[in-house]
Amino acid sequence: MRFVSLIGLGLSALSVSLALPADNDANTYSYGHGHGHGHGHDHRKNFSLRVIHTNDVHAHYDQFNRYGSDCTATDISRGTCYGGAARQVTLINKLRAGHPNTLLFDAGDQAQGTLFYTIDKFNATYKIMNKLKYDAMTIGNHEFDDGPNFVAKFFNLLNFPVVCANMDTSKNPALAKVVKPYTIIHKYQLGVIGYITNTTGSISSSGPTVSFTDPAVAVNKYVKILRKKGIKRIIAVSHNGYKEDQDVAARTHGLDLIVGGHSHTYLSLNASEPGAGGLYPTAVKNLDGKSTYVLQAKAWGEYVGYVDIEFKKDGSIAKLSGEPVHLTQDIAQDTAMAAQVAEWRKPYEAYGSIVVGNLTTSISNSGCQTGECAIGDLSADAMLWARNRDTPVDIAIINSGGIRAGMANGTIRVRDVLLVFPFGNALVDITLTGAKLRETITGILAKKNVANGLPVTSFLQIAGARISYHLTADGAKALDKLEVKSGNEWVPVDDAKTYKIVTLDFIARGGDNFLSPAIDAPALITMEAALEDYFRAFSPVTAQLDGRIKDTTAA
Repeated sequence: MRFVSLIGLGLSALSVSLALPADNDANTYSYGHGHGHGHGHDHRKNFSLRVIHTNDVHAHYDQFNRYGSDCTATDISRGTCYGGAARQVTLINKLRAGHPNTLLFDAGDQAQGTLFYTIDKFNATYKIMNKLKYDAMTIGNHEFDDGPNFVAKFFNLLNFPVVCANMDTSKNPALAKVVKPYTIIHKYQLGVIGYITNTTGSISSSGPTVSFTDPAVAVNKYVKILRKKGIKRIIAVSHNGYKEDQDVAARTHGLDLIVGGHSHTYLSLNASEPGAGGLYPTAVKNLDGKSTYVLQAKAWGEYVGYVDIEFKKDGSIAKLSGEPVHLTQDIAQDTAMAAQVAEWRKPYEAYGSIVVGNLTTSISNSGCQTGECAIGDLSADAMLWARNRDTPVDIAIINSGGIRAGMANGTIRVRDVLLVFPFGNALVDITLTGAKLRETITGILAKKNVANGLPVTSFLQIAGARISYHLTADGAKALDKLEVKSGNEWVPVDDAKTYKIVTLDFIARGGDNFLSPAIDAPALITMEAALEDYFRAFSPVTAQLDGRIKDTTAA
């Protein structure tokens, strides 16, 4: 679905308009000076506000193809390049020009995903975000990839507030100083509350000095505080996930809007559109019996979303309209930003251009979180092969969430590998009994760790083992059979036997809650080095499914 025509119309025409029932809240507001773009409004009349939003950009500051890789000349000629900071500048400037009162929010995870972050960390990030003049952002779990003190330094470089209400920073003064639960944009008498997934402690490198609580409880707390200050227009900026944001909306008072991220969900004006995870916006009835609207704009900056909210003089919402705008090549790149992005790339261009091999078929990371995927098979195979060069290993296990992009067929370079594995995670060897391995796999399939009862936050990809499962009545995956390769044969895992497993240091220390208790293991080579070596050894590489993770429900 494309929305290019909207740009040509100067964004004067909106694709959807929802007439909402009247509220009974009779409060009126005055509009003073403060943050935000535009002018104050006569408080006796209806007031309209445009909210523009991004999420999960993951350092995709240059344009990219459908796999998240750098655009080639062929991609450009086919018109299949998307996103990039230069297009964001063009679009956001047009969106601002089309409305007198605008705000721009980011729902977290600017960090990690390309060489812009791998090599240069937040250097380009803060400059781009300040250039775009964001009004507020919340924290994503990947903002913590280099630790809480490091991200605090990044936040100090921003010209706008960072908000997160459900993070306890009392043991981390650096973060406590710069991250607040909410901000008030006085010009519009608007409160903005931030929150993050409360699984962040197990899926990030946030460390022991910060902790995370139920976001709905935190939101309700600060809604009360804002209301006591006379603020009743309240928006949340969330890094929590689309389904989880709907849950927060249903369990809270007073939120008009949740600008979300984390799940990389594409919301469409047509919820039945292929690839759509839901409706843009998604209405959820809150504890006040009114609608809270949930937004998200996929990931990588491929889309920028916006909604126009018309508030009546009593503070209720009269209309809500807008859409996610696809940043295709039809949107011109801002010349100055494009030149700046090219300049930032120069220090790592030579390194990223090193050829490591060839791939015969394009492979995507979509589907890796629900079942076997070709890039998951390739990654796990590379891990198992890399370790077996040095020492016998039975099984490789990787978390699907660690596989961050796909690969286009053709020449594979270092930068392509680093897009897939940008985190610098190392391989580690661990040992598990067959019984513990079975327990671990059971928990991953069921999305609930058997040992500690906590949610498992990713699916797995494997090599050297074979899994079959069936779906239960409630949609959960239940383990049927777990086998391990023995010579050229597959044999059932022996509960009494000990197996040597190669995994990532992230998983060993408790990441995604795969393992409980966590295991302290020495770091070996990095994941990206293992995959690069695999390409060098076996190119041309063909990656395809072989049935190592099988759903037997329909069998």
